Parts: sequence; structure tokens; C-alpha cells
Amino acid sequence: MDRHAVTAEQIRQIDRMAIEEYGIPGIILMENAGRAVSQEIRRLFKTRHLKSTTIVCGPGNNGGDGLVVARLLLNAGFHTHVY
Repeated sequence: MDRHAVTAEQIRQIDRMAIEEYGIPGIILMENAGRAVSQEIRRLFKTRHLKSTTIVCGPGNNGGDGLVVARLLLNAGFHTHVY
């Protein structure tokens, strides 16, 4: 998997462009981000036979991303705590 580092400002610009120029609703961006993170957690945890997670959510869109991750992990059978 290729990994590219971007700054927080670059991510904000990408999100803004996706919403304003391409008409992608913010909730869809949130679902996509949450799905990608939950898939990576499931992949990493599978090799370690782990099924328990703690998700810490702050305010704003990042907190929303965290709630999506928690929901998807719960649906996948993980014991998940959200703070």
C-alpha cells in the first residue's frame, strides 16, 4: 500500500474541493474515511487475533470519522468503546 503524507491544511483543501467542486457530501467523505480506517484496523487486528478497540472522538468531522469507525467495527463483531 502506498502511503503519502499530507498536511492538515492540504486535507482541508482536498475536503473542500471534494464538497464544493465535485459535489460529494461531507457525510460520504466521512463514511469513506471511516471505512478505510476500520478496514485497516481489521486487517492489523486479524493477524494478532484481537477483537477489542477503544475509539477516542473529539468534536467536528474527525470525531464523526471516529464514530463511523466505531460503528463499522461494532458491526464486524468487535468489542468497541467510544470516548
